[in-house]
Amino acid sequence: MALSKVPYIRWAKYEGLMGTHRLTASATPAADWKDIGLDPQTLALTEYTPYGPDEVYQQLNSDWGIDPAGIVLGASASHAHFCFGASIVPMGGKIIYETPGYLPLLDALSLLGVERIPIARRFEEEYRLDTDALQEQVIKEQADLVMLTHLHNPSGVAFGDEEIRGLVEVAEKTGCHILIDEMYRGFLDPDPGPLCRFHPKIVSVWGINKVHGISQVRFGWGCATAELADQARRIFDSTTLHTSCLTDQVARAAMNHLDHLQQRGRKFASEGWEIFSNWARDFDLQLVKPAGGLVCFPKVPQEIAKSGFEFREVCMQRDLNLTPGEFFGAADHVRIGFGLPAQDLHKALEVLTTILTDPTLRRSHP
Repeated sequence: MALSKVPYIRWAKYEGLMGTHRLTASATPAADWKDIGLDPQTLALTEYTPYGPDEVYQQLNSDWGIDPAGIVLGASASHAHFCFGASIVPMGGKIIYETPGYLPLLDALSLLGVERIPIARRFEEEYRLDTDALQEQVIKEQADLVMLTHLHNPSGVAFGDEEIRGLVEVAEKTGCHILIDEMYRGFLDPDPGPLCRFHPKIVSVWGINKVHGISQVRFGWGCATAELADQARRIFDSTTLHTSCLTDQVARAAMNHLDHLQQRGRKFASEGWEIFSNWARDFDLQLVKPAGGLVCFPKVPQEIAKSGFEFREVCMQRDLNLTPGEFFGAADHVRIGFGLPAQDLHKALEVLTTILTDPTLRRSHP
């Protein structure tokens, strides 16, 4: 069964790390042990929890009122996505997914031979989701699952109240599950909380990752009804058995410092956006302002390049890296990360300035 022809994750592991100046990062710079109040010398190699540490369940229940029986702790947020998605969609089932969007989550479910059906989130409409059109499409296609992101990846746009009400209506009227990646939601201040609270057919997935500065720990969760979570645990049992004892201990410590970690991540995001947006005023970049997070999704300057891949090639000639929009289903865009430390971000934008203002590049790409 065919996987995606634009394997973003493999690209990010190698090509995404190239260059001195990297505007490819989408997560907060790494935190330190002291940020989570943990001495690594105290880590035990023998701890065992069947489905992850109780403290995480308790914290999610305390913060958002989520029934612990409806929580599945995964080996990562992506793993939690797969566990829930695979428990919902039958072999050969139909998935409606947003485009542009974060395609690796869909790629994993391709192993089930699913039929992919896109629904557009348009730049011209500031990436707002047309929930009426979504409902019509769910009914027409008899879809088994809708996959979305909030904040939208790659643009950073948040769902508004009207869109959330519309999603609840879609779930209520069609009975179709809606699986929402909420990894960037924690950048919003205050955090509005998971969308799974609004309807039992909505599944929210997030974790200790993008905003917290410990993304390499790989610890995430999905929240749904107790019945669906039990089905997802069956997928969990067959794909990872149990979470890592080292990850469990780090996660337990981090749960006691989430406020500090979130404020740290939000500080990187707000300062980075201020630097980037002030810089962007001098250029005719077409983009939609993100509601939060560390990335934005401008259009490729057509006077320089025709596509994201081509624009990246131009940038790499000056040791500057950014992410082609092709990986998200929008070839005429690039994703730019602005969450670097301020000094590094300024240097990267200086290089980007030389590219956007070089008349020879304009002439070579009519």
